[in-house]
Amino acid sequence: MDKLITILANDKTTKVTAFVNKTDVLWIRVDELHAATGYELKESGVCYDPLNICIPLLEDGFTQIHSGHTWFNVSKLSQKLSQVCISNDDQTVWSLGLIPEVRKAMLDSSIAPDFEIEDMNGEMIRLSDFRGKKVLVVTWATWCGCRFDVAKWQEIYEELNDPNFEIICVAEDAQGAAVAKKWFVNANATYKCVIDPTHKISTVFGWVNVPTGAWIDEEGIIVRVNEDAYASEHEMAVEGRSTKYKFGNFTFANATKEWVKNGLTNQLKQTKGKLSANTRAKLADDFLADAYFKMGIYYQQQAEEEMAVKYLKIAQDLAPDNWNIHRQTWTFKGTAYATQQWKEKTKAKYLKDRENWTYYEPLDLEEAK
Repeated sequence: MDKLITILANDKTTKVTAFVNKTDVLWIRVDELHAATGYELKESGVCYDPLNICIPLLEDGFTQIHSGHTWFNVSKLSQKLSQVCISNDDQTVWSLGLIPEVRKAMLDSSIAPDFEIEDMNGEMIRLSDFRGKKVLVVTWATWCGCRFDVAKWQEIYEELNDPNFEIICVAEDAQGAAVAKKWFVNANATYKCVIDPTHKISTVFGWVNVPTGAWIDEEGIIVRVNEDAYASEHEMAVEGRSTKYKFGNFTFANATKEWVKNGLTNQLKQTKGKLSANTRAKLADDFLADAYFKMGIYYQQQAEEEMAVKYLKIAQDLAPDNWNIHRQTWTFKGTAYATQQWKEKTKAKYLKDRENWTYYEPLDLEEAK
């Protein structure tokens, strides 16, 4: 049966005509395949240009003629690529997860995964555009105290004043510009300002918390990744407390300045083991959680609260240690609720493992010791 459906893929939402049969297999018309999924059917096979890969279609079952059109079996291709392909109950919304191959080069040789995303001004930027420069990619969110770092990173950017250094500062806020834009505006930010409602960048890097930062060298190689990547120390008043709450540190920011000025010294170099751990391989449940998270965000944007809660809950259950998913989900119910949920969950984790558990992975930098 032909029907109009919504495809969530590559952090884009596309309406297409689909043919879904009784075995839950998704077929898309070939003339709509590229716009919806990024795949393109060519003589050599089905190709995905961002990864420069083409898969020969030597087996049957990928295409069929139906209603006068050629249709492509998206579910079969996703299975071949180990890509998550899920749908809602009535199969009108489908979410395609990250292709695991996107992260392969990063895990094998620390090559930063390329990404394409609009900045706050609507300009499309790609990480690969900055080859030849040192790049800091750093995430933050309005539901985290690291929102105060937005202005601090601007101060550091101006202090360094280095044409061969760029900051890509990424707001991980599903509410988008409505909550995040003012922090960039108030900071008079001149670095690359990105608002990432579906956590696209954290997805490709495998990050689960903010602030997380990565140093990427002139060759596009990741040379350091850290959580707890604050730009400064901060303090803020908290209702019901007589003293101000202090958080953040100068460690990561000072190390970043040293790296930009003097290169990757022995003191700044991250061990291979630590770098590998911080660019960790994603498990099958992580990929599945991300696809459900993006479906939940879609329904939240459509103001369909019941459906949003359903899929965001599935994502949380699949990725219990992903604070980005947890905190973004809680924030939809308000700041007070989100704060309380965060306190309860962090307390429970601490009580369960007092010796080893920390909210942030420890910084492997001298000042942090």
